[in-house]
Amino acid sequence: MPEENRLQQMAQCSDRELAELVSRGEPDAFVELTARYLAMIRSKASRFRGGMLETDDLSQEGLVGLLNAARTYNPDAGASFKTYAGVCIGNSMVMACRKAASQKNLPLQHFVSLSDYSPETDVTDTASNPETVLIDNENLELMRHRMERSLSKLEQNVLMLYVGGCSYSEISSKLGITCKAADNALQRVRLKLKKLFKP
Repeated sequence: MPEENRLQQMAQCSDRELAELVSRGEPDAFVELTARYLAMIRSKASRFRGGMLETDDLSQEGLVGLLNAARTYNPDAGASFKTYAGVCIGNSMVMACRKAASQKNLPLQHFVSLSDYSPETDVTDTASNPETVLIDNENLELMRHRMERSLSKLEQNVLMLYVGGCSYSEISSKLGITCKAADNALQRVRLKLKKLFKP
């Protein structure tokens, strides 16, 4: 299937369908899902402003949370994918903040407690500002195309395998590349994502 047709097909999928495709290792599905959840990731990252991590670093943690949500989502559990993804994205950021704080031996009382975390509030807040919703909708296509242009197929595949828990040796084996090539691809992904997530 031509590249353009495949991407158009992804745009017609529901979030749940995209999550299923991501869990099967379809990189284009993750690009589409990320474009849809970019506003949520940015919204959650902005709540930690002034903390241990920069907003772009937190956005990357949110991306990891989104990918984990897609890979582990169980529709039979009763929650919508949007709610589940909100929890995973938020938890990923909270855990990153806690890890950063613990490495510097700082007190953790100012960080959000996982038990107190309310995904329903976050999901609603993302869409509560009409101006924000309008801007997000107008920029959705632009961001999607930027991601498609920014990350190569190799970089998307390496990212998914790495976040999925694969070691460099496992990535190199699965993709037929060297460990050095896998590491280089991940470094490029990090730099590109930082640029994409900068306000």
